[in-house]
Amino acid sequence: MARRPPEAIPTIRRPEFVARPRYIPRYVYIPQWGLKDGGLKDGGLTDGGLGNATGGRAAASRGGALSDALTRALYVLAAALGLAAVAHLLRYVLLIINRSTPVPAWTDLVTSTLVIFGGLLALGCFVYTTVVFARWVMAMRTEAYRCVDRRDPRPRWQIVLLAVVPLVNVLGVAVLLHEAAHVRTDLDGDRTRRRLTRMWVAWAIVNALAVAAIVTRVVATWSGSIQTGANGLVAVTVSAACSAVFARWLADRLEVTFATSQQDPVPARRWVMAA
Repeated sequence: MARRPPEAIPTIRRPEFVARPRYIPRYVYIPQWGLKDGGLKDGGLTDGGLGNATGGRAAASRGGALSDALTRALYVLAAALGLAAVAHLLRYVLLIINRSTPVPAWTDLVTSTLVIFGGLLALGCFVYTTVVFARWVMAMRTEAYRCVDRRDPRPRWQIVLLAVVPLVNVLGVAVLLHEAAHVRTDLDGDRTRRRLTRMWVAWAIVNALAVAAIVTRVVATWSGSIQTGANGLVAVTVSAACSAVFARWLADRLEVTFATSQQDPVPARRWVMAA
C-alpha cells in the first residue's frame, strides 16, 4: 500500500470562530423576575425567592385564619338563628293560647322583647358572617390562582358584589366558588362539583324560605289580622330554624370542600343493622 509521508499529510484546520461582541441588555423597566409580593422594599432589591415564599406563607396563614373565623361565625349565626326561631315559636304559642284564654300582660311584653332581641341578634350575626365570608372568598380565590401563577381575573368590587348582596349572592357565590374549584388542580373535580351543587341547592332553598317569611311578615303587619300575624310567625320560625340548620351544616363542610385531601367528614355515630 502506498502511503504519504507524514510531512505530506495535510493538517485538519478547525473553522475559526470570530468572537462577536456581547450586547449588554437594556430595559426600560426594572426586571423583577421572582420579585413578587414586594420585591422592591425600602428603595432596594430584596431576595425574590425569599419574598415570594414569605408572601405565600403569609397568604396561607391569612387564609387559614379567615377559614377559622368563618367557621366560628357560622356557629354563632346558627345559635342566633336558633334563638330567634325559639322566640318566634313562643310568640306563636302565646297567640294560640290567647285565642281562648286571656294571657297576662307581662307574657306579651316578654315574648315581644324576645322576638325583637332575637331578630336583631340574628341580623347582626348575619351581617358579620357575610363580611367574613366575603373576605374568605377573596383569600381563597387569591390562593387558588396563585397556585397556577395567575392573578384573580375578577376585581375585588365584583367579588364583594356577588358575595354580599342578598339574592344576588344566590348565583354569585356559586359562580365564585366553582371558578376557584376549577382552577385548583389538586382537587377532585367531580367530588368538588357535587359538594358545591349540594351547597348551592341548600342555599337557594334557605333564601326562598327567607323571602317567603319576609313577605308574609310584612303582609301580616299591614293587615292587622291576628290569624295573618300568626301565619307570619310560623313562616319566620320555619325560615329561622332552616337557616340555623344550614349554617351549622355549612360550617362543617365548607372548609372540607376546598381541603387538599377532601376526606368526607366521619360521623360520630354509625348505625349498624342487626339481623
